[in-house]
Amino acid sequence: MEDYHRQTIHTWESVRSGRGMDWDLQPEVFKRYPPGFAMVALDQLPALRDFLQYCCGVTAEKKYPGGTCSLRANPSAGALYPCELYLQSRGVSGLVDGIYHFEPLSGNLRLLHPLAADEGLEGYLPRTDRAYELLLFISTIYYRSSWKYGQRALRYCLLDSGHMLGAVEAAARVQGRSCSFISKFEREQLQDDFGFENREPAMAMVACGEGRSKQIVRPDMTLPFVNGSGSFISDPVIEAAFQKMAECSDCRPGTADTPYTAESEALAGAILRRRSIRSFLGKPITAGEYEKVVQAAMAGLDIDCGEPLQLFIVVNRVEGMEPGLYTDGRCLRSGDFSAITGYLCLEQALGAESAATVFLVADCRNYLPLMLKAGLIGQRVYLASTLQGFGCSGIGAFYDQEVADFLETDKQVLYALAFGR
Repeated sequence: MEDYHRQTIHTWESVRSGRGMDWDLQPEVFKRYPPGFAMVALDQLPALRDFLQYCCGVTAEKKYPGGTCSLRANPSAGALYPCELYLQSRGVSGLVDGIYHFEPLSGNLRLLHPLAADEGLEGYLPRTDRAYELLLFISTIYYRSSWKYGQRALRYCLLDSGHMLGAVEAAARVQGRSCSFISKFEREQLQDDFGFENREPAMAMVACGEGRSKQIVRPDMTLPFVNGSGSFISDPVIEAAFQKMAECSDCRPGTADTPYTAESEALAGAILRRRSIRSFLGKPITAGEYEKVVQAAMAGLDIDCGEPLQLFIVVNRVEGMEPGLYTDGRCLRSGDFSAITGYLCLEQALGAESAATVFLVADCRNYLPLMLKAGLIGQRVYLASTLQGFGCSGIGAFYDQEVADFLETDKQVLYALAFGR
């Protein structure tokens, strides 16, 4: 997938090419299944209601002259929210065993398919001999992002899916649930069964709990196509790249660790308060605060394809730390690099005025789980920052090759985040 990644780099010239957006084709950001699918309110299921709210529920609204933007628990590039959340319940008291779609705006579920005793989403997994009480999967309606970002949009969809995985991880932590992340499953068959066509690629699954021994087959269902974006323009480059990147091989599973030490109530509050900061005051953070963010980012992850990532961090304003470029706890080069970092982040002040700016880099092998992991780490940086009373902003757009040259790496730059006061 190195070809796709290099094909979608930003340069000084490309940023000024003036692609523009067609506002008449602006996509919708909420998918709604028709009334023929039964609506299920979660008022009598407060634990599940809160869990889904922490995953991707609406947490605030912003009013603009042109309308209202609903902000969610999971960050999204441009507030375009391409991700959709589906879940399967099995043995949840008060809820029919079935496959559901979650509606963030209403906080309700739509029952898509009631389960027979031996069928379920587990039937799409490499191992079909475990049955889980709760199994989630995340898809992306890519046109919501490509409308604005063109072919680079698939990067944003992958990172946004990772953000949601990070939100699921935090929600599980709040409620004392265990969860494991799955990037390898029968995507093509699942997408056919759910009627997604080529518009809504399936990104990842999450298994909650240890599961019990039981042989499961895939659901006997064929759902109709439901338009989740209104307008739509296909992008053959995105569709071909996704099909290729879904073929993962030689994966090494990751091992779970604890990214957050905060109490459940504090973490739940941080999830609901989290926002993408628009500007920094340029005030420093302490070395202890900095370390908590880095430790959260680097904590182990229970995922079936745990590709290694490296964090390069430009320290601008951290008390007790010399300004400079760091990785693995080492200072590679000392100096004030705030101005060049701002330039590298497409000349955005966020990169220059932060306490620290992080660049995530890696080889592009197993690109899909790699980008999911990058997005999940991004969500950890957001929440670790929010827990300590300062802000964070994900930066998916940067001068790719110039960043790599500055870092003196031949690996690909996947994501950038700025955090501080």
